[in-house]
Amino acid sequence: MRPETLSSRISTERLVLEPVRSDFAQSLFDYINDWEVMRWLASPPWPFALADMHQWIARSCAARDARRDADFAITLHGAPIGVIGLVGLGMGPVLGYWLARPFWGRGYMSEAAETLLAQTFADGQSFVASGVLEGNAASLRIQEKLGFRIVNERYIHARPHGRPMPHVDTVLGRGQWCEVRVSSPKSF
Repeated sequence: MRPETLSSRISTERLVLEPVRSDFAQSLFDYINDWEVMRWLASPPWPFALADMHQWIARSCAARDARRDADFAITLHGAPIGVIGLVGLGMGPVLGYWLARPFWGRGYMSEAAETLLAQTFADGQSFVASGVLEGNAASLRIQEKLGFRIVNERYIHARPHGRPMPHVDTVLGRGQWCEVRVSSPKSF
């Protein structure tokens, strides 16, 4: 992504993706500190403390400044309801995301991901990787609608679970992204 994109707000039809910042910590903590959200994530510790959120935001801001990652709070009417981001911008980005449970099933994550991916591919990126812990059918459906394809299955250490868990790796190339957009424009 271009450097200016890393520090910019990105608007969708209903949402604004804003670079994560410290004043979002309490709201994001309140939402991620829910086992039904956390159980589908691989990296955060469990139990999760407010200090963990502050540390993650500080690391995210440093990685954004170094142009390695681009993490955004997904905001609805100015309030954060989840996170979406790309890590590894210089090596081949990996898309990650989570959404607060009260906002599931409304198309918000599809909308946020579609907008971030459109910006990423418009900025010249060739491909984006992602994936889900096995059993996360809703997240896998989002990725499949966006054009991601399953490329591998493996075990990864899922820190909230404290053990290796089955994981499905996905990838989306710019060509596939364009095909999906042409065959089903505004599918979300």
